[in-house]
Amino acid sequence: MKNIEEAKELVDRYESITLEEIKECGTNPEELTGFGDASTCTLCDGAGFKYNDCADCDECFYVVFTDSECNNFVNAKTYNRISDADTPLQLRNAYRARAKHIRKIIGYEKD
Repeated sequence: MKNIEEAKELVDRYESITLEEIKECGTNPEELTGFGDASTCTLCDGAGFKYNDCADCDECFYVVFTDSECNNFVNAKTYNRISDADTPLQLRNAYRARAKHIRKIIGYEKD
């Protein structure tokens, strides 16, 4: 597993995103955090996933700890909340929920 530090950084980012930042970008999660595309995702990069290569996600904490990719099974609910958010408030709340989910998976406690 290679992307725990990236996961912690992403949790911190998800929790710090403001409504103002979201309003400036619209509700495009890829622009704010790299979410939703393996070529821009910091977690994929940290796990060694090579976009357009046949690499799999075996080194990602999601697979190691939940036996599922970031957008499937136990991880799908928070993934879909971000993907489906239509308003800045929905997106901010979805980021917060995803951060909480990641914290639980990796055991990353708040200071």
